[in-house]
Amino acid sequence: MKRFSMLTRNKFFFLFLLLAVTSCSEEEKEPKEIARVGGTVLTENELSSALNDYQYRAKVREEFITNWIEQEVLYQKAVDEGITDDKEYNSIIERSKKELAAALLVRKMLDENIQEPALDDLKNFYEKYKEDFRLQDDTYSYNFAQFNNYEKAIQFRSVLIASDWDKSVNAFRSDVSLLKTIRHEFIAGYKLQPVTLQKIMSVLIPNEASIVLETEPMKFTVVQLLEKINKDDIPSFEAAKEAVKERYEAFRNKEFIREYIDRLIAAHNIEIKRYSE
Repeated sequence: MKRFSMLTRNKFFFLFLLLAVTSCSEEEKEPKEIARVGGTVLTENELSSALNDYQYRAKVREEFITNWIEQEVLYQKAVDEGITDDKEYNSIIERSKKELAAALLVRKMLDENIQEPALDDLKNFYEKYKEDFRLQDDTYSYNFAQFNNYEKAIQFRSVLIASDWDKSVNAFRSDVSLLKTIRHEFIAGYKLQPVTLQKIMSVLIPNEASIVLETEPMKFTVVQLLEKINKDDIPSFEAAKEAVKERYEAFRNKEFIREYIDRLIAAHNIEIKRYSE
């Protein structure tokens, strides 16, 4: 729920670089300005592109805009102070350009060559590394739906109790009050936010739907517990499926990139001179 908090200032730096590239390659007719520092403008399109699914969260938008303004005023002051003409600055920029270009190449290669993993591959990976999925904390598998209208959330819960999760979601799929749904979320209890969600999850029984919870101002949530897995247990494949997929893809991507880099090194006939003392 708080994944955006993981965006540090360093990550903002790379977002700003990407925004700069985007603004040079795309011309918009009278883009809506969000913030301006001197002659530099942050537009609504740039903000939406940077935040993706987070663009409608007021706190997230405010945090990004604040960081953008702070970064821009510091940058413009640095220009005035001659920092951008400094040898050290330009050396760092050159290294950063190489790192960014390499990162974009890696992303391009993965996008073009890596396919969605087959179910059998995930199951085999789970069986091979099952011990690695042993839980360090009590963990919950659950469904999640959030509305901006309390009455709609009540109606959703009633449909859920009378039928099942998929039918309930389908019944409200076109309803504008439905903000978000998550199916088979798998998360450690201590990561559940807000605390109200932790408390309600701890008392639900499998397949039970919670009461409607106001987890954020004007955000009304219904959760359905699927399974609680105790600390030190190994979850079933179905419960851990998303975690298995995430770990499998990380392992596979790392292996693919390692092989790709090895081929590049071989093709360049690189010579390394080593000196001993």
